[in-house]
Amino acid sequence: MSKLNKLNEKKQVSVATMVVTSILCLLPIALGFILWNKLPKMIPQQYGWDDQANWSLPKPLGFILCPVLMVLINLILQLTLRLSKKPLNDKIVAIICWLIPVLSVFVNSFLVLKPAGLKISASNAVIPMVSIVFIMIGNYMPKTEPNALVGIRAPWINNNPDVWTKTQRFGGFLFVVTGFLNLATSFTSSSRQVFIISIAILMLVVLVYSLVLAAKTKNEQ
Repeated sequence: MSKLNKLNEKKQVSVATMVVTSILCLLPIALGFILWNKLPKMIPQQYGWDDQANWSLPKPLGFILCPVLMVLINLILQLTLRLSKKPLNDKIVAIICWLIPVLSVFVNSFLVLKPAGLKISASNAVIPMVSIVFIMIGNYMPKTEPNALVGIRAPWINNNPDVWTKTQRFGGFLFVVTGFLNLATSFTSSSRQVFIISIAILMLVVLVYSLVLAAKTKNEQ
């Protein structure tokens, strides 16, 4: 067996991983049944910045639908990795495989616990979680090679390996900085404003950087 085939086999997502991560996605459903008597008839599915519910679903649909959707997303991502002929970094594959299940447990458990009486605002729960995800993703973005699944993607980035590499490195650094900034301010009175502004700046700076870099690279060719 060639080294490339061995590498591809190593990168493939196992059936066991798909099963375990899918079960993990569904765990909050059990929490919903455990707290059944404490839950209202309508369970909020989304909260605004004012911590008020934007829309709700009747139980038990309110704590079953979202985990099931997370399972579907999880399986689609992992099947894509499993069928991909181009291997990715091992740690990036691990993040892709486990990120959705972890988010499902955290987010869907929160959606059950809050209407059951948990005294914490949605922003104070979500911002730290997103900050940690940004730090994790940013740490491994510079290690990604051009691919069809992960990384900062755009036609002018995907089509040039040099632009891709520099954009992932620069973007990864900004992801980590943004993550730590929001993590540090997540429980302050200005956490929501910092979160929105920092994400907007991150997107704008990476967009401009990649466009300038692509234009410069094209002129040099």
